[in-house]
Amino acid sequence: MLKTANLLVLSGLALCLAACGNDTTETAAADAPVLPQFVFPGEEIPDPYHRAYTLTENAEGTVRVFTRETRDDTDLYEMLLQDDGSWSEPVKLDWPKLRSNVAPHFSPFDGRLYFASDRSAPGLQNRDDMNIWSIERTEDGWGEAEYVPGNIHYGSDETSVTTTANGDMYFVSQRREGPGGHDFYVAHYDETTEGWIFDGLLPEGNTSLVESHIAATADGRHLVFYSRMRPILGNVDLKVLTRADDGRWIGPYTLGPNINSRGIEFGASFSATGDTFFYSQEGRLVQMPMDAFMAEIDAARAAYLADEELQFLGFSDN
Repeated sequence: MLKTANLLVLSGLALCLAACGNDTTETAAADAPVLPQFVFPGEEIPDPYHRAYTLTENAEGTVRVFTRETRDDTDLYEMLLQDDGSWSEPVKLDWPKLRSNVAPHFSPFDGRLYFASDRSAPGLQNRDDMNIWSIERTEDGWGEAEYVPGNIHYGSDETSVTTTANGDMYFVSQRREGPGGHDFYVAHYDETTEGWIFDGLLPEGNTSLVESHIAATADGRHLVFYSRMRPILGNVDLKVLTRADDGRWIGPYTLGPNINSRGIEFGASFSATGDTFFYSQEGRLVQMPMDAFMAEIDAARAAYLADEELQFLGFSDN
């Protein structure tokens, strides 16, 4: 009888442990971070001459455009949403250029696609520097690209651009006033002149190193870009600047190992709806839901403000 009772107790304990174990597993699964997923899951890691980056999606969620390099050229590629919810195979946009059309950005401000190109600019037919253009995407296809009006062009390369919903612009240029070869500058849209007016150097985030591929959240609170500034997990990492309520910039700080790897992360971008974050890992396009990405930003910023960034990134603080 005692033996039977012990068996019953042990059986009950085993059932309890099994149940508790299931609860623990389910809780752990629920708490696990949502990790980035490859846009083209079966794609192999490309060589340095065939990388893809800066994928952007329009506000309707029906068109995606990204940059793809070859050894000789850099072009924009388009994908269209299909009736079954899948995306079409990428098709090169055979637009005018000398060698490069790069860094597409569907703007939450006016819905147009902004990009950088070394095509001849109006009145500057003998120049081959990169300038910022924009183009409208309608139900019937693409319109004619327009040289971005205003005074943001300097006569040197403008290579990356992003805008906010209220009409602020951040872009990369090689202007002389910057501390490095590629630096971030600010402009705003002026309703009176209907052009983008240059405001100056972004006060934070610029170093003597190369910083580029800047992407702003639609509300303008966060700027994501690539840099080799320390601390750094890989060859190139994604960094973030966050605007505080008083207008000052917090950072730059480094995103954690769920985003950055020991390799190369670059080409940050957002869908125009603000629902999805895109970037490139070793030249492969990656995407993740915006709420998951914001959780990564919040964790990285908290570690930075607590002076625990090195520990957060997995480094010793000694």
